[in-house]
Amino acid sequence: MQTSIKTILLTFCFLLICLNAFAASGPVAVNVDIQARDSKAIRLRNLPKDAVVAVKVESDSNIIVMILDTTNYLKFPGSHRPLFVGQVQKRLGFSVTIPATDNYYLVLDNRTGQKPRAVKVMVNAARSSSDQIEAANKILRNFEQQLHKVFVFNPFTFGAKQCGEPKAFIKGSGITLCTEYVQHLYEALKDKEMAQNALAFSIFNEIARVLLSQWKHPLAAQEETVNEFTTVLMVMVKQEQRVSAISENFVKNPSVPKALMKKLRDHGHPLSAKQAQKILDWLRNPEFVRSWQKIVVPHMQTTLLERLYKNPTNWTDLSLVKKELVLRRKNYPRQHPQASPYKKGNAI
Repeated sequence: MQTSIKTILLTFCFLLICLNAFAASGPVAVNVDIQARDSKAIRLRNLPKDAVVAVKVESDSNIIVMILDTTNYLKFPGSHRPLFVGQVQKRLGFSVTIPATDNYYLVLDNRTGQKPRAVKVMVNAARSSSDQIEAANKILRNFEQQLHKVFVFNPFTFGAKQCGEPKAFIKGSGITLCTEYVQHLYEALKDKEMAQNALAFSIFNEIARVLLSQWKHPLAAQEETVNEFTTVLMVMVKQEQRVSAISENFVKNPSVPKALMKKLRDHGHPLSAKQAQKILDWLRNPEFVRSWQKIVVPHMQTTLLERLYKNPTNWTDLSLVKKELVLRRKNYPRQHPQASPYKKGNAI
């Protein structure tokens, strides 16, 4: 079991690092006072090609705002070609796609103004959407492959895409994460670690839905059953701290998941405050994960069962593991090799 857990955790760590790229870096907020007939610039360091920069500017009166690359900034205020130029009349929001890797400058221009201006600027930057999605899809597929080393199930599609609508996942036979959901989590929770915890629960929640459905569980369509199994899975792969932390956060701040659920209109995502409290109650029960082993053990890979039998965890039901191993050893020789999901080739 230890080897399989290490493999899953390594892949999962890369998964969260990858999906972290979907969230814009920042936001960075700056308050600037610009004197009459003057200008100021904010340097945006080392922006990569195809990065998307979103800018919001608020001013107590009119100013000009522009984005310049290094070459054109060195020419300013002489002849220059801005990547973007616009006039701020109290508020202005815009985004640009960076054409080449370089330092860029957000210029706040009050050279024609007769009075000082008080300006507030907020900047977000993110990698290009195509790079994000390509990286996420690769790691999501790898994550699904690693799950095969723990459980027996039919392969399913596991990927990410821009959905163009307020959803967490696109429903279907597999799992398709909407990249917008990651950004929504970061914006709502305002904490990178907590957003990753919420994302982790959502990903395992969708995995739980697929597995229970494939395994013909009679309550596979019920949200509470799926949440129970999600919690079990996360404890089994040593993600108990993440599920506990996000549950505690949502119980203490119920307006956050409520606002997200209203915005996303996606059943089951994010976790509700009510369901979060139930998860905390389940986690306090030392027999909770063990009670699910009668569902889980028949769908574990044989090699994993053998390791659990030799080195049981605190949630291992040895009697169930032994019974399942005896059953497989008895039946396996009589089965056609291609008909059995418990082939030796599934070693961890």
